[in-house]
Amino acid sequence: MTALERKRLVETRKKNSTFWRVVHWLGSLQLALILLATIAIACAAATIAESEFSTKIAQAYIYKAPWFLVWLAVLCINLFAVTLTRWPWEKKHAGFIITHYGIITLLFGAMVGIQTGFEGNVTLHKDKGPVRKVTVNRSIIQVESPNDSALYVMPFDAATARPSEKRPRVFEVPQTNLQIIADGFSDNLIKEEKLVPSESGGPGVMLRFTSPRMGQNLEMPMVLEGQAPQERDFFGLARVVFQSELPPPKSSGDSETQMVFGKFASVVQGEAKASGIRVMLGADGKKITIAPPDMAAMTYLREEVMKSPIQAGGALVTVEEYWPDFEMVGGRPVTKSDQPNNPAALVRIQSAQASEGDSKPALVASPSEGGIRYQLQRSGATLAAGSAKVGESFSTGWADWQVEVLGYYPDAAVRSTMQSGPPLPKGETGVPGFRARLVSPEKKDSETRWVVSGDITSLTDGRNVVRIGYGLELRPLPFAMRLLNFEVPRYEGTETPSNFIATVEFKEDGTGLTKTGTARMNHPASFPGTVLANFTGINYKFSQAEWNPRDLGETTLQVLYDPGWLLKWSGSLAICIGIAIMFYFKPKSKDA
Repeated sequence: MTALERKRLVETRKKNSTFWRVVHWLGSLQLALILLATIAIACAAATIAESEFSTKIAQAYIYKAPWFLVWLAVLCINLFAVTLTRWPWEKKHAGFIITHYGIITLLFGAMVGIQTGFEGNVTLHKDKGPVRKVTVNRSIIQVESPNDSALYVMPFDAATARPSEKRPRVFEVPQTNLQIIADGFSDNLIKEEKLVPSESGGPGVMLRFTSPRMGQNLEMPMVLEGQAPQERDFFGLARVVFQSELPPPKSSGDSETQMVFGKFASVVQGEAKASGIRVMLGADGKKITIAPPDMAAMTYLREEVMKSPIQAGGALVTVEEYWPDFEMVGGRPVTKSDQPNNPAALVRIQSAQASEGDSKPALVASPSEGGIRYQLQRSGATLAAGSAKVGESFSTGWADWQVEVLGYYPDAAVRSTMQSGPPLPKGETGVPGFRARLVSPEKKDSETRWVVSGDITSLTDGRNVVRIGYGLELRPLPFAMRLLNFEVPRYEGTETPSNFIATVEFKEDGTGLTKTGTARMNHPASFPGTVLANFTGINYKFSQAEWNPRDLGETTLQVLYDPGWLLKWSGSLAICIGIAIMFYFKPKSKDA
């Protein structure tokens, strides 16, 4: 058919048939340009949103938004209608039609993957039982109805929806006339703990740790419950223990005393073998330098570290006394004047013996009248001891950390509240959550509480109580996973990992089919892993994601499930074939 004959055919059927008029309108170039331009603008906006905010924002408002999926569906209709406008098809249309149907297949596969596939992760432990759920990147809330105690799951991502007082989000509590109103969001919730008096509580103390150099402070309330001690971790660097009585002091392994002079050599007296730590006093007595063996020397202002233990080379160095103008009178050190004519300082160095216990330094405290008694310990040895009342401070010996006793009650309790913290710098993540309250027809102004991600929160209107949880969705799988072994080979002569090898056992529900798979770096394991499953994409792939250097019996795997894989692969292949036909196997035109 010549070009003139085809043009007449198109005009005739558009004139005589509503169906063909609609087909030609849906397949028009004008509609295609509008669709493609909108998609291009949306993708550009998504790229900006992903870089400025997060991937979840881009997905929620564009890639996985209903309007975007509808737009892709309309584009598929446009591509299909374009092929119909060429009817009746001729040999020269083969490349054109195959390319367009390939694009339709690719887009349909992408939509299938978005709607039914998922990407998540699962943490497996060698010494624990099978796991049947994976954590996916989809936020939900779980609401427990007070009427039937059932858990109801609702999709809700506070980070993308960002409820506010002007634009609150309302959730109906199933089987009740209650509502949960979310009217605030924070991506940096901070837990605040306060010590308050309580008639039924035990002795309690509020400690404040401060570090002027790092500009940090930490408030730590501790309350005794019965005779059991309370222990808190201090940034993984030390332990803080609050117990009813202090243990008997235990001497450290090595101890030595140094009399250091600003203008003369030091005098060292050791009760055991020498520590190897050199202490030097400045000529004017203002600075003191501590040089542990095989470590860089550290210099401090002498006034700031007086009687404050300094940790250096596995030992505590304490400047106990200072004389600006040293001399001996009657066998005792005295100072002749306040001028630094002959500065000298008495320094005590204590190093803890290695033991089988926890080698972390520890602050062990017990209640005392109006304050605490304390010991500074390391490996079970007592390096320093003392007492402090409310308002008094002392040094821990952990860098420049100081402890102040803020409060003490003989009968106390800890009250915890969540507060929205300051905005985080770009790239940093905090603990997210949203502010919510429970309302009923009888009461609309109930107390608001922060619902923290990964936690369960109880909301009340004074009469009813509803428990609500917020966090990532746990998606069940049709099979169980169990970690059999995890290996981390190293490059020869180094501690650098050369590979990560996780051996996982899969057991299918119902059939009981059991299979062992191995996930290596760049080589995922799969289940069911059959040829048909791999070809169709109805297959779960497990790739190494994270590992715990302190526990080689634990590993985290990334889980990928994409049922649209075959459609996307087939569509991409069809596009390549169609383009090849159009450019390299184009038949000669009869009109030539």
